[in-house]
Amino acid sequence: MTSILGKHRISRGWRRLGIAVVAGALAVGVTACGSSDATSEQGGDVTITHAKGETTISGTPKKVVALGNQWLDASLALGVTPVGYVDNIAALSKSTPAWEPESLKQAKALSTTGNIAEQVAALEPDLILADPFIADQKTYDDLSKIAPTLPALTKDAVSPWQDQVAALGKVFGKESDAKAVVKSVDDKLAAITAANPGLKGKTFASTWLASPAQLMVLTDPNDGSSKTFTQLGMSIPANLTALPANQGRLALSPERVDELTADLLLAGYSPGLDEKYRALPGYPDLPAVRKGSIVFLTTQEISAVNQPTALSVPYLLDKLTPAFTAAAK
Repeated sequence: MTSILGKHRISRGWRRLGIAVVAGALAVGVTACGSSDATSEQGGDVTITHAKGETTISGTPKKVVALGNQWLDASLALGVTPVGYVDNIAALSKSTPAWEPESLKQAKALSTTGNIAEQVAALEPDLILADPFIADQKTYDDLSKIAPTLPALTKDAVSPWQDQVAALGKVFGKESDAKAVVKSVDDKLAAITAANPGLKGKTFASTWLASPAQLMVLTDPNDGSSKTFTQLGMSIPANLTALPANQGRLALSPERVDELTADLLLAGYSPGLDEKYRALPGYPDLPAVRKGSIVFLTTQEISAVNQPTALSVPYLLDKLTPAFTAAAK
């Protein structure tokens, strides 16, 4: 194994895991659905097409390693508990997200420092799942020498969670379960829409007060984190989408908080900055504040909004439901 892994250190994406999530809270995007496909029947060979080519998995994997919260939650949603994992959102907040099932306690949490390939190899997996911020080309190549590896399904920073669930449904022979997982979230969204018809045509803004001097704002209506809200008939205010941004997100000066004209405001904040957010000049006059449709979200929660998974989306919808009702009025 040493000849395969050598003594190389972890990839830049892995070393910067914490940074990837913090910056990624509003700095990762999805612009298209994945193009995963599979061939053969359960027990045979299944081939999944992804951003780095394609991977063939023989038989049904028994020992899975999931690197990154999106693949991790897709696996857990199908009742498959990995033998080892990294949850980047949990690593960032130093606590296990409330949406993770008890079964995760049976898995080994891998260290976010050190050589990831060596840690994975020690678990002798037969399938490795690696989110894109971990699996750059070199890391993907190293992991693929250990076991069949699925990286991002598309070249976007974050794969659509629905496509990940569908791909794993084929890999694990649980296609009907995968369809049920996606349908359960769609049904939840449909119920919110039916209960709040006034949401159609309303606007939302997803923000994160990263520091006292930097307010990150999502401006891309095609971003993966926008999909949940667009399914409810909502959109990002035109004044925000018109602002110059980098890959669909904007570092807004806190003095310009009056630009947040949305009916629903997701107010993410770094630890200890929630009161700073409330103290921003012009905050009391924001439409969402006046309507009671502002929701304060921890860094863990706003990261989950912007890196949605099969497990985090239902949890966050429950948290946001009162604000949806207020915004619909």
